Amino acid sequence: MSLSSLGLTAIDENVYRDLLSGRETTAGDPDGLRATLQRLAALGLIRFDPAGRPVAVEPEIGISRLIRRRLLETNAEQRRISAAWEVVYLLSAQQRGPDRTVTIEQINGADRINERIWSLALDAQEVLAMQPERHHPGSDRLSVHLQRLGEGARRRTIVSRQSLLDPALMEHCVTLHRAGDHHRIIDGDGQHMVIVDRSVVFVPSEPEGGDRSALMISQPGVVATMTDLFERVWAHAQDLEPCPEPGLTMRERRVLYLLASTRKDEVAAREMGVSLRTYRRHVAELLDRLGAANRFQGALLAKQQGWI
Repeated sequence: MSLSSLGLTAIDENVYRDLLSGRETTAGDPDGLRATLQRLAALGLIRFDPAGRPVAVEPEIGISRLIRRRLLETNAEQRRISAAWEVVYLLSAQQRGPDRTVTIEQINGADRINERIWSLALDAQEVLAMQPERHHPGSDRLSVHLQRLGEGARRRTIVSRQSLLDPALMEHCVTLHRAGDHHRIIDGDGQHMVIVDRSVVFVPSEPEGGDRSALMISQPGVVATMTDLFERVWAHAQDLEPCPEPGLTMRERRVLYLLASTRKDEVAAREMGVSLRTYRRHVAELLDRLGAANRFQGALLAKQQGWI
């Protein structure tokens, strides 16, 4: 199998294989061999001993490092390309003019729907999804998803118990769940939706429309209503891998979610329907019960336990 996908030429690979096996390489003329060794050193596949002789780096270290580097480069390029979807939307809005702003857009075709959701979710800080994973995504998107979770992106997903009968999908959900995209399970189908940064929501355009057509809605009132629906379903759903019951009340769970997802107390208080003073009292009581010194520690402890 060739290593060309990692940036090696045929000569580079032959020299590296010769050095690995301890053979004296005969690839190319002296100047060409010197250039090849310099390339291999730059790629981290060889090093030079004190006498200046080339020594091959173990494949588990050198090749693995190259694979990770190429994956990061590929993921970054995919994110740049996918961002073009947002440019299309902005240019279309510019063409319509300021007086013809469209807050609801219909998107037809499963591929177009998935690409639009993916392009917005790539750089989003928070994505709330209900019933999106009826099909197993590709490994490339899984790696990007895991990378974004590692960068601190917040993800919560609700799936149906029936869908998890698919072993591959179950494995996929568990992988994301353990990486920080917390999954919960409901009985029945629920309302299909994907909410991006609490500013855009995707829903099917027909109750039984499947994935053939979707509406992308950015009208604030509708997005807020769908977000509230998601939170209500989430509060009653079962954790994919239940942790020991912390004994939190519904109000305390709600405060936890707001601590993790809302930056301003004023916004959180408004979402709870209480005064700012009351919300801050709820926060103080919850932190005291959790044994947390501050809000950051409280949210971190709750996330580690899978409570949010």
